[in-house]
Amino acid sequence: MKDRPSNFRGEAISEAPYLSDADFFQGDDEQEMLQVKSVAAVWWEDITAYSRVEIPEDFEIYRLSKITVGLIWKETEDYVVLVQDYDLTNRGRGYRHNDFHIIPRGTIKKMEVLGEVKF
Repeated sequence: MKDRPSNFRGEAISEAPYLSDADFFQGDDEQEMLQVKSVAAVWWEDITAYSRVEIPEDFEIYRLSKITVGLIWKETEDYVVLVQDYDLTNRGRGYRHNDFHIIPRGTIKKMEVLGEVKF
């Protein structure tokens, strides 16, 4: 691990807030565009859906226990959407997030809210 500092212990090196002069943090309409989202860790069992093809006879079933951390983008009675990436530079121009999971509630073993972020 060449890039890892020798005193690496798994905790944050600095708790100072990230300050940026990037244009997406500036402007008169900043308060208007501000969003608050919860950050959560979800322990869940992944499932595979075959909605378009027949399941083959030699299909092997694997239980995939996962933990996913991200912004809680949407919650319904049936599922939770966690977003891992949010494109701040594309704010207000349509599609802004990628790398997301739609997790059916029936597969969730535990969900813990870790905090909130404002952006």
